[in-house]
Amino acid sequence: MLSLLRSRARAGCPRNRQCEAKRVGRSARAESEVMANKVDAVVVGAGVVGVTAALALQQCGLAVILLDQRSVARGCSFGNAGVIAPGAFPLSAQYRITDLPAMFLKPSSPAALDWASAPRLLPWALQYAKATRSDVWHDTSLLHELCRDALPSYELLLGSDLPPISRRGYLAVHLSCAELAAANRLNSIRASLGVAIRMLSGPDLVELEPALGGLAARATFIKDAAHVVDPAAFVTTLADVFVRRGGLLCRDRVQVLESKGSGEITVRGALDSYSPRAVVLATGAHANQLLPDCDYRIPLVAERGYHLELDVEPGFMTRPTAIPSLGVVFTPSQYGARIAGISHFGLPGFRARPELILSALDRVRKILPALRPRPGFEVWCGERAATPDSLPIVEQIPRHSSVFVSSGHGHLGLTLAAVTARIVADLVTGIFSSYSRQLSSQRFGLRSKSYAILREMRSSTKPP
Repeated sequence: MLSLLRSRARAGCPRNRQCEAKRVGRSARAESEVMANKVDAVVVGAGVVGVTAALALQQCGLAVILLDQRSVARGCSFGNAGVIAPGAFPLSAQYRITDLPAMFLKPSSPAALDWASAPRLLPWALQYAKATRSDVWHDTSLLHELCRDALPSYELLLGSDLPPISRRGYLAVHLSCAELAAANRLNSIRASLGVAIRMLSGPDLVELEPALGGLAARATFIKDAAHVVDPAAFVTTLADVFVRRGGLLCRDRVQVLESKGSGEITVRGALDSYSPRAVVLATGAHANQLLPDCDYRIPLVAERGYHLELDVEPGFMTRPTAIPSLGVVFTPSQYGARIAGISHFGLPGFRARPELILSALDRVRKILPALRPRPGFEVWCGERAATPDSLPIVEQIPRHSSVFVSSGHGHLGLTLAAVTARIVADLVTGIFSSYSRQLSSQRFGLRSKSYAILREMRSSTKPP
């Protein structure tokens, strides 16, 4: 995939050879084109997935509008660990469906369930159970393949406009022998898939992160991981690049898509209507709310994550450091460090529980007692879009040739955004990619009975 991306970065998309002449002066004409509703693509959602998709489409010579009802990076792109990972495992590779009830019932668990959502999560749970029984190795291998292209994809998309990215690796701390044994199993898979790892303990661990000096633990050091200190500022900078390159960023709440089988599409917002050649939904867990007119639904649930700024000095930690058994990651921030994490599952818009991250911090303080919330900062939360197999969904909606979706990135939004942006651009410009098949929601076999249940759920799911 990477060699293909490089060739396109040098020569432009094949479709661009016809569009190259049109690029000159497009920035000056963009606003007048929008006023006449003559745009090539509308991207709905200005998180990192949407912003990178807009940049990739723009790089293909298209006139693009980026819409969001709030502003840039106000969802999960605002508060997260900021990690760009060189590999990842699907949740189904670590937890079978039979493990989840006990996890949800355990007060100290890193996972929680919104019990009011539980009955309507059944179709998703059935697909998750299927994922644990099917080819987990294929999903793991594909995730690692996609993650390997994360940094090169950002570089090809942004060039000299790429904001600073720290490449200091990632630590996962193992507090018990059982955790260490599980980590060794995962590390053997990581190594077989080309991820550079090193086990640390004692002085080596303290040398890398002095703040961990009080821990009698071992850790996995993932060398090629990277991070950004301020994810929201990172995504905002990408949006600024999009605008400088001639794109339009608009605040508008999209209320409905009107799609016809002929390919005509109208995006009706609260403030204006748009008639692009293509629309890309990068609205995370809420993607299904704009698909009823397409008579289509994709298997997504909301997985809330939380973060809280800590009362520590800058430099307290120099790289993201996870404690997997507690479901948290400590990561450098502009103020010093933040704690992020927890997997809280439910339907989009379900009630947040800030006490989950506060309880996790209390458990962390048993081993790192100096950590406290920073005064004046509250718990922040956002909804990740989670798929049953932890792979993103990037597809063209069947029977609606102008509607595309990029969602379901889960914990890998920042990692995979630029990678899936190129896949979106391929789909929109009609370029064949094997990823368009592997990442389609049709991999879940949604013509089954569970799909009928999902369609029935549609009418009862209200916007947030």
